[in-house]
Amino acid sequence: ACEAARTPCAHTRERPLKLLVCGHNPSDHSWMSGFSYSNPSNNFWRLLVTGEIIPKDWTAEDCPRLQRELGIGFTDAGTVPGNDAAKYDRKTMLAWRADLYARLRGHLCRVAAAERASDSESPGDTPGEQSSSSSSSSSSSSFTVEASARAAERGYGPAVVAFAGKRQYGQLFDRVPKRIETGKQEPDALPPGWPFRAKGEGATEVWVLPSSSGRAAMTKEAREGPYVELGKKLRGVAWPRTDHETRRERTT
Repeated sequence: ACEAARTPCAHTRERPLKLLVCGHNPSDHSWMSGFSYSNPSNNFWRLLVTGEIIPKDWTAEDCPRLQRELGIGFTDAGTVPGNDAAKYDRKTMLAWRADLYARLRGHLCRVAAAERASDSESPGDTPGEQSSSSSSSSSSSSFTVEASARAAERGYGPAVVAFAGKRQYGQLFDRVPKRIETGKQEPDALPPGWPFRAKGEGATEVWVLPSSSGRAAMTKEAREGPYVELGKKLRGVAWPRTDHETRRERTT
């Protein structure tokens, strides 16, 4: 699988997601397995099932199916493996912020390129579509902040970005907030430079979820509640998404 090989997926093109999950950084276990949250002690996959976000029998090994079948993608604030989040200092987290934002902008531009390419092709995903529409243009000079902003305005961002833990979200701010509530975040209070559209049609909602780590002490209700609420939100989002197509028709 592409995930296990840590290579860009060549089997399906990037498209506007229902949900993009942002973790802190991959654990050693996930880095070795190639699958997000694969450590058996982590509750993440069980929490997704509790929230009815994925089928009840899915596990970390179903990662390759998530984008194509459910519209769910994964990324991390940092791209280096490690099990101790606290060891990454503020300077490191600010460097990760810049890299994360660049990756999110790149995703927006690749989605826009793939959507343009699909307009001139027959409907449906086919093997190799990713490489012909997205990966081949990943080095294009059109992949700029301005191009990603236009893609965000057209609704190519995820319907929801969910941070799986408070720390990586708080570190996106110039001054780390003293308190971060779980659940949906107010669009007027997002971190500076946030790449996705915050308001209006095509806006990306930002959610913060409790840590799924087995080491994070909290009640069952506090841990599960935000995942259940997120599941309710996502059940109202169609997959494949079509809302961006309506906006594209209005602007063409």
